[in-house]
Amino acid sequence: YTRLIDRKLCAAGYVLLVYALKREDLFTELPILGYGPFNKPFLINYPGIHFNLSHCDHAVVCALYSSPVGIDIEKVAGYDEDLARYICNQSEYEWVTRIPELKSRRLMEMWTRKESGVKLRGTGIDREPRYMKSNGCQVLNVISENTSYIISLNPCSKKPIP
Repeated sequence: YTRLIDRKLCAAGYVLLVYALKREDLFTELPILGYGPFNKPFLINYPGIHFNLSHCDHAVVCALYSSPVGIDIEKVAGYDEDLARYICNQSEYEWVTRIPELKSRRLMEMWTRKESGVKLRGTGIDREPRYMKSNGCQVLNVISENTSYIISLNPCSKKPIP
């Protein structure tokens, strides 16, 4: 990372990963990270435990799961029509713009859904976002109290998200 804030948030993500391992009574030693073919990180010394991290501006999130998982967080900013047209197919665009006062939030929700799917697969963005889907996995959207952040969690599992 080139920006200092991104380096700090990356370090905070690692601390959050350690915390999650401890909270779930899984911690035995500091995690050692390996990287897949498209640089998706995995835990070398915790086989069978999957994780994913995301950060934006001044927030970081971590997902820990028993199967592959993707998570994304974005700050809700002003609505961007060009971005909406770029990332949404026609039906998604109609959903995003249907309620004018929710357009900004819905646009970030759509983006985080797609990004968490990409992060689940660990392939990177390999096509235009409007052609990307959330891979049929469950997606949980959490809106913070001040509605400034959207989080999408995408575990590739048939079990409901706890």
